[in-house]
Amino acid sequence: MSISRLLRPRSVAIVGASSTPGSLGAGVLANLGRFRFDKPLYLVNPRYDRIGERACARSISELPDGIDCAVLAIPKVHVADAVRRCAEKNIGGVIVLAGGFGEVDEEGRRAQEEIAAIARRAGMALQGPNCLGTINYVDGVPLMFGVAPFESFRERKGVAVVSQSGAMASAVRVALLARGIGVSYSVSTGNEAALSAEDFLEEFIDDPHTRVIAMLMEQIRRPARFLDSASRARAAGKFIVLHHLGRSAAGREAAKTHTGALSGDYSIMAAQVTARGVCLVDSLELLIDVPELLIRMKNPLAPGGTAVVGESGAFKGLTLDYCEAIGLELPPLSASTYDALASHLPAFSPPSNPFDLTAQAMSDTGLYRRVLEQIADDPAFGSVVITISLPSAESANRKMPHIIDALSSLDGNQGVVFAMLGEDCPIPLTHVDELRATGTPFFRSPERAFRALAAVKRLANGTGLLSADATGSRARATPLDPGTLPEYRAKQMLAQHGLKMPAGRFVVSLEEALAAAQEMGFPLALKAQSSQLPHKSEAGAVVLDIRDDASLRSAWATMQQRLMTEHPAVKLDGMLLERMSEPGVEIIIGARNEGDWGPVIMVGLGGILTELLQDVVFIPAGVERAEIEHALRSLKGAKLFDGYRGSPPADVDAAISVVEALSALLLRHPEIVEADLNPVRLHARGQGATVLDALFVVGKS
Repeated sequence: MSISRLLRPRSVAIVGASSTPGSLGAGVLANLGRFRFDKPLYLVNPRYDRIGERACARSISELPDGIDCAVLAIPKVHVADAVRRCAEKNIGGVIVLAGGFGEVDEEGRRAQEEIAAIARRAGMALQGPNCLGTINYVDGVPLMFGVAPFESFRERKGVAVVSQSGAMASAVRVALLARGIGVSYSVSTGNEAALSAEDFLEEFIDDPHTRVIAMLMEQIRRPARFLDSASRARAAGKFIVLHHLGRSAAGREAAKTHTGALSGDYSIMAAQVTARGVCLVDSLELLIDVPELLIRMKNPLAPGGTAVVGESGAFKGLTLDYCEAIGLELPPLSASTYDALASHLPAFSPPSNPFDLTAQAMSDTGLYRRVLEQIADDPAFGSVVITISLPSAESANRKMPHIIDALSSLDGNQGVVFAMLGEDCPIPLTHVDELRATGTPFFRSPERAFRALAAVKRLANGTGLLSADATGSRARATPLDPGTLPEYRAKQMLAQHGLKMPAGRFVVSLEEALAAAQEMGFPLALKAQSSQLPHKSEAGAVVLDIRDDASLRSAWATMQQRLMTEHPAVKLDGMLLERMSEPGVEIIIGARNEGDWGPVIMVGLGGILTELLQDVVFIPAGVERAEIEHALRSLKGAKLFDGYRGSPPADVDAAISVVEALSALLLRHPEIVEADLNPVRLHARGQGATVLDALFVVGKS
């Protein structure tokens, strides 16, 4: 169904229109008045003949057919009948403001399903219930009950705000407007009985007035659609900035594998959306600040690191510490830039990044321009942050004209951000307006500017390249039967995808084990095999470093006795006898497949200590090798890969290949819902990687 008539109506009805201050109907009517809405407007309320100068119908049945959008500003008890009558009058879309539906109880959920079914049968768009409404700034149509002061949309690149929460939509919208950022649309989707945030996202990707879509989500209800739209947005040059609530760990406790114990739904979502170019943020501040940078800043995705220009030696140290913590790269000055800047500074303050202007800037007002021009010529920098102390309005009036003049004269590719050193420093608003007129975002604290810029840099630097396989083009294999695949069966599948396992034999008797040991040689590991033993170590079902036949006989007897005594219900398939592996760096490589979200690979350091260390990254199945390596290198313990305390560098290329192989297997077998390769041992560079243990959990295909 089309939502254009609801979003861009040429005729509107307010069902429940009122003159009572504070009522929903009065609020919607007042907003339309503020925006001077001059298209057909119909009011419905049996208690009025007229409201102001407008006639008021007693029922929906008195309205003409084919009105584009009706706002239902009425109590829940009357909503279903009103939706039905709107459908009978061929109204294009309805916005249901009332709450008390699916967010309350089972009765409310049934009422919500009823109105959704009515709208669906009629092909009528339905927004809500339990929503604040919609504001279309492009056409001047505010269908919202909260006070919406008139704002004229004059720009061809704006921000569309989409939020399941009306209050949060208002918070973001008001903040952006206060900064002079054009808001094209603001939508509160509420309970999403019919229309969801994904519907509006798709609409705004195609909207010529929208460049950035700022979204606050409590739940993405249609993940596959969202991911497809995210890919389409990036291809169209549009940016999605997403703040997704609910990073809960509750879902980790019930999972079967170590991977399940580490990855909640948020991790899966985060990996998939960022791989498709979504800028994922973790605060309401960033949901406001990042869109401003993407709209206002010149060339926000310019390659290169960030240069910081300030007036304090101590601030250099603060900046270095903070930017390292948030991952904002501050490259050193090139030799030519160093020499050029050194000629402008006193000898006691050699130039560096961050750059200290020293007190010389107070007397040498041309220093701002000379320094910015030199940095603009350095290809190492894609952005610049100016942090200036403005302790008084007099200080601001003395410094800011020279800074604004310097910014106006820049013709390089770098975007520039201005941040005050001291949040509450008095700066006349005229200077803020002048800064913004040069395309320079203004922040009242350096930390806030750094955080926003770091988020934009992650968006610019992230490769996130999904291969054709990741989009489902790979042929699927015959589905596996549901259940847990024990190690020996999982390893058989991994071997078919080119992965290396220890030399081993699956055996069902001690005699077979002894014969296999003679062929393979010692030392050996003995591991019980059963779909009922997902964690063999905890069950005492693993014996390592078996050195001879006598030790093998003893291990076999001990393990059989322990399992019979402590786990009598476990049915063994047999035993896996393997050669002990060469030493190396141990990592865990696992995966989860969350249905519509698709498979995501998890990589962490620590082997059996992974859950304790929590040093893990998540990688969507099907990304390119460069993205996999970037993720591996972002682990806190990644220094182990390069050799540590005399150990040789590990074979990171082999780890990448294991991730690729597991990705390919999961894309061919989407019925595998969890995979656990723990540990995978990385040998010395060039020597490959060995999968020491493996487990698959298979769901219904």
